Amino acid sequence: MTALANNEITYEKVQEKIREQVESDRQTIAGPELNIRLSLSPRVMLILAAPVAVLVTALIGWVLLKSMAVPLYGREMFAAGIINIIGGTFAVLPLIKLMKRGAAAIAVAGLMSMAVRCGMILGGMVLAFGPGWGLDKMPTVYWVLAFYFPLLIAETTMVAWLSYRAKH
Repeated sequence: MTALANNEITYEKVQEKIREQVESDRQTIAGPELNIRLSLSPRVMLILAAPVAVLVTALIGWVLLKSMAVPLYGREMFAAGIINIIGGTFAVLPLIKLMKRGAAAIAVAGLMSMAVRCGMILGGMVLAFGPGWGLDKMPTVYWVLAFYFPLLIAETTMVAWLSYRAKH
């Protein structure tokens, strides 16, 4: 390898061949190439807080209820999860809008988020209790509450973290 590195012309030819091979391997079979760039910015973390909190709570609840041989009410759990994910996702919109305006604006946005979350969840429950869905009311309410409080903790933690990071 040292002899190859000392010979500039051969080294450049080898580098060019490697580049050509890499480019030929990257060609797509059909259609344009698509690059997806993911980052965990505060906005992405806020948006992902609701689905992650609901998913973790559902998994823990499923394991605990199955372990104790208690009825799971899967349809009610799924409906309550959807209601909380939608309510939690809409609740972060004031935070996303006001997070660049300092700690006081983040605190106000956190209070607005609680109101939005409560309203969306109550509205979702009204829709879920319609006769067409056929859900048992009390298990749905219990699952909504089981998802609501971990979601509240996750989003309150995010508000505290954003307030700590904000310029005063």
